[in-house]
Amino acid sequence: MRSYHRFALLLFTISSYAGAVEPTKLRIWNSKSGSKISAKASEMTQNGSIQLITKDDRELTLGIDEFSEEDQAFLEKHFRKKEIQFAANAGTIEGPIRADAKTSYFVYTPKNLDPGTRAPAMIWTQSDGAKQETLQRFTEAADVLGMIIASPIEARHEGQVTLLNNFVHTRNVLSDVRRDYKISGHGIHFGGDKSGGAAALYNSLKIRSAGTYTVSGYLTPNMTGANQGHHFMAGSTNSSHRYMTAYAAAKFEDDATHMLYFGSREMPDSRNITIGMIWMYAQGLYENASSRGDEIETFEERVLPWLKELASISKGQAAYLTRMLSSDCRLKGLFKQEIGKLHTQLLQNNEAVAHVQGTDALDSFSETQLAKYGSHFKPLTEHSPKKFERMIENLERTFAKAQELQPVLKALAKPTHR
Repeated sequence: MRSYHRFALLLFTISSYAGAVEPTKLRIWNSKSGSKISAKASEMTQNGSIQLITKDDRELTLGIDEFSEEDQAFLEKHFRKKEIQFAANAGTIEGPIRADAKTSYFVYTPKNLDPGTRAPAMIWTQSDGAKQETLQRFTEAADVLGMIIASPIEARHEGQVTLLNNFVHTRNVLSDVRRDYKISGHGIHFGGDKSGGAAALYNSLKIRSAGTYTVSGYLTPNMTGANQGHHFMAGSTNSSHRYMTAYAAAKFEDDATHMLYFGSREMPDSRNITIGMIWMYAQGLYENASSRGDEIETFEERVLPWLKELASISKGQAAYLTRMLSSDCRLKGLFKQEIGKLHTQLLQNNEAVAHVQGTDALDSFSETQLAKYGSHFKPLTEHSPKKFERMIENLERTFAKAQELQPVLKALAKPTHR
């Protein structure tokens, strides 16, 4: 009786979450001290107190910290479902959320997500663990694509066991997200930066993937380039990882592109992230068009207004995407007409034409030059071959009208960071 009374401590009443959630089934609950009680959990309050109803209809209110870790994870999962429904259209980052006793994560639900429509998802593995501020950079892309973005907190760089640990946490988060959302079976993607990018490529090998979006990502010596899907490999011009990223992109051949942006260690801005994720998602989407009609409809409704707005900001970047959609995706109907019309208009601008051609030239430079130095699977610091200066000067002259690419080209001639 004494252990039971300790377990039933902290009896009090506090207002519950808005909206009713069905009680759990009658089950045995375990406390941290080892005592047990048979009851249904009917409510979870805002400060984490749990209302229990025993078989003889007695009501007990216990702090969630009283429960075992496994029971805490179960309770948070059960009572969080209603919160997700309320927040589905809010466009907010939620978390930390427990996937199980050992894995937690942040998740972003895109604005105006139709709960009846299958949604794509991406699990992002940050090299130093998930952070809200990093996930914030993906909100624009998520809203444009109607994509759910989740990021495991415990998946981080941990020496030799990084890939295995990362995979376990990623799998746990993906399973949890699938329970809460209607996830497309063909729309699962992985992403990450640096070692998290390597983990994303590993996860893509282990779990059927539609593709990856990585930043300064790379392959490890025991990984092959046989991943399914399409791989957008972003990388800063002066990152010490740029050669390994180029090498990985070359291994994927036509299923990957290496997009260089100006910088050394920082992440791309939200616009560049959105461009890359459209590239990654659209190609896989239209490859399976016959079974993904609802997703295609959502994509086309969301992406066309964004592309038109992009065209008013950066004609070059808009032309890059409309060219990709026109040439690499089997578009149909009105959307095909709209994209074709927009692309034709953009090609009337000399800077846009130079931007598209210059971007292709940079991708070729990555494959033929940068990739040569990436097969050692080690970051190269303060490194810049002399021949790069001459080659980059030639690219600068050839694509002088591509103003947005000039900082990228100039930076490539400089050494990588320390």
